[in-house]
Amino acid sequence: MKAYNYRYAASFLVLLGVFAIAFYSTEKSVAPSTLSPIVWHPFDEGILLARNSNKKVLVDVYTDWCSWCKKMDSEVYTNKEVLQLLKEHFISVKLNAESGKTLSFRGNNVSEADFVRELGVTGYPTTLFYDQNSNHITNFSGYAGPERFANVLAYIGKDYYKTVSFQEYVASNSPRP
Repeated sequence: MKAYNYRYAASFLVLLGVFAIAFYSTEKSVAPSTLSPIVWHPFDEGILLARNSNKKVLVDVYTDWCSWCKKMDSEVYTNKEVLQLLKEHFISVKLNAESGKTLSFRGNNVSEADFVRELGVTGYPTTLFYDQNSNHITNFSGYAGPERFANVLAYIGKDYYKTVSFQEYVASNSPRP
């Protein structure tokens, strides 16, 4: 009888191990504390993927101590509409504003912290937007709730930023009573 129980226990442990390995080997999160359905890419990889997929780049600039950054991760980057817009129009990148990790951009090697500083980012979270050719579109500073952030993503992702102001876009796309 004991051998019978050990076989089931051993099978269960093997199966549990397989699932754990599969889960952790497919996790691509740059920020270990971020467990979201978004695939977060390193900066260099994200820029290359955007060019090859003809998508824009969203760069989430965060710090480990930033409570609003954590709120973006838990409340905004898990929102269904936000996820859909990210999937359709963007390659997502996480960048730690205090990291010494080196990234390469336009032939220059610089730390993530220096890159962020050179862009004048001083508050977190800040979201940077680039087109598929690595041209800077705009920065969005601070926390935004899911509805407002979805508006920002649609405005940039669908190229409305090229023809109308954000205020005009929001006014023309808000529900009518």
